[in-house]
Amino acid sequence: MKTKDIKIGLLEFGLSEKQNSLHAIEDIFEYAIVADKLGYSRFWISEHHRSNSLHPYNNPEIMITLIAGMTENIRVGGAGSLIGYYSPYSLVQNYKLLNNIYNDRIDFGLSKGRPENSQLHDFFNLTYDNKTYENKMYLKNLEGISDLLHNEKENYEKRKIVIPPFMGKPPSLWYLSNSYKLKDLAIDKQLNICKSLMHGLDVFDYNPDLEGLMEYKEEYYLKNKKQPEVALAIAISFTKSKKEIEEIESKQKNPREALKVISVTDDTISVVFKNLQKKYGIDEFIIYDTESNIDKKIENLNRIKQNIKNF
Repeated sequence: MKTKDIKIGLLEFGLSEKQNSLHAIEDIFEYAIVADKLGYSRFWISEHHRSNSLHPYNNPEIMITLIAGMTENIRVGGAGSLIGYYSPYSLVQNYKLLNNIYNDRIDFGLSKGRPENSQLHDFFNLTYDNKTYENKMYLKNLEGISDLLHNEKENYEKRKIVIPPFMGKPPSLWYLSNSYKLKDLAIDKQLNICKSLMHGLDVFDYNPDLEGLMEYKEEYYLKNKKQPEVALAIAISFTKSKKEIEEIESKQKNPREALKVISVTDDTISVVFKNLQKKYGIDEFIIYDTESNIDKKIENLNRIKQNIKNF
C-alpha cells in the first residue's frame, strides 16, 4: 500500500538572534516566503506577550496580513489568538476580511492561553488570576465567534449585523490543544483540530492516543456531515542531540508547561514523521523549529524538504 503524502506546515514564535525587533520581523518574512516557495502547507504565527524588549510582535494579526500579501499558496494564520482577551466582533471582522482578500488562505486558531506578562492583565480589564473567569470568557467569546461566522444571514436579517464581505468565505477555524477537554464544543462549532505533542513534557512519548483523534474525526463527521482537517504540532531540533534535550527538559520547573522537543537528523527525520503518520493516522504536521538563526532555519526547511519522502 502506498504511503500517503505528508503535508508540513510551520509554527513561528518570533524568537530570533537579532538585536533589533524589526530585523527579527524581516527574518520572519523571509522564512515564510521561502516556505511558500518550497511547498509547505501552512505558516502559523503564535501570540505571545513577552516582557522582552527584543520581542518582535504581540498579536499576530498584522503579521498575518503582511505575510499573506508576500506569499502565493501557503495558508497563513494565528496559532492561536487569545480569544478570551478580545472582542469576537473585532476578531471575526479582521480574519474574515483577510480570508476573502487572500483567496481563502487564512487560518484562525483559537487559544485559551493568557499573556505571559501578568502586568498586562490590568490593561485588558480582565481578572485573569481567576481560572474560572478565564474559562468563562474563552467559552463566551468562542460562542460569539461561531455565531458571527456561521449565522451570517440570520444576524443580518434579525440584528442588522454585517461582517464584510457579506456572505463571504469564513476563515478556517482551529481547535488548538494538547487535550480533548472541549471536544464536544469544538465539534459543535465546526473547529478543525491541531493536537499539540510539544506542550508539556508529560504529553508525548510516542503515545498515539488514537482514540482521541479518531473519535474527534468520527463525531465531527456525524455532527457536521463533512470531515475536519486534522494536524499534529511538534517541536524539532537539528542542532541538539536527544541527550542534550533530555538534560534541558530535566531542569524544567513545570513539566506541564515546558516544551517537548524531538531531536532529528537528516537520517532520522523521515522515520520520525513516518512513525507519527502511521500511529496517529494523519497526514499533516505543524513544525516548530527551535533554531533561532534565520540562515540555519532556512537551511532546515530545505533539509526537511529533501529528506522526508512523499513531502
